[in-house]
Amino acid sequence: MKSLIPWKRRSEERSAPALADRPRDLLAQMRREMDALFDRFFHDWPVMAGHDSWPTLGWGFDVEDGENQIVVRADAPGFEPKDFNVEVVGDTLVLKAEHKEEEKQGDGYRYRRGRLYRRVPLPHGVDTDKIEASYRNGVLEIRVPKGEEAKGRRIEIKTA
Repeated sequence: MKSLIPWKRRSEERSAPALADRPRDLLAQMRREMDALFDRFFHDWPVMAGHDSWPTLGWGFDVEDGENQIVVRADAPGFEPKDFNVEVVGDTLVLKAEHKEEEKQGDGYRYRRGRLYRRVPLPHGVDTDKIEASYRNGVLEIRVPKGEEAKGRRIEIKTA
């Protein structure tokens, strides 16, 4: 009957040195569980430089794949058009921006910094020479026109 109670058997089998190591094991286990909890909770959140910083890209990012073009929209409040660097590298659209602000407050300075970075894979056959980007009301919008090769074609499904 005694062997049916696992915790009793385990506690009887342990020696004194093993019990001395137990608090360290519990703390390590608690740390792993807390790390996993924070990783799950903050997985999709952008990294913030401080509580009063501008958000990084990740808040409101959308890729719309239309028939004739791909439209990429990113919420980026607090930036200016000159802060953005949009480029095509291979078959990837790369969005980067950085904004720094320094403000004197009393005897010291207050620094705010916002950064964003996002890569969007593009299909083969887009017309990279005709990409247009605009920034209005805190939203960066990039329009990537599709060439004939990127548009694709519909395949008819036959019944047997």
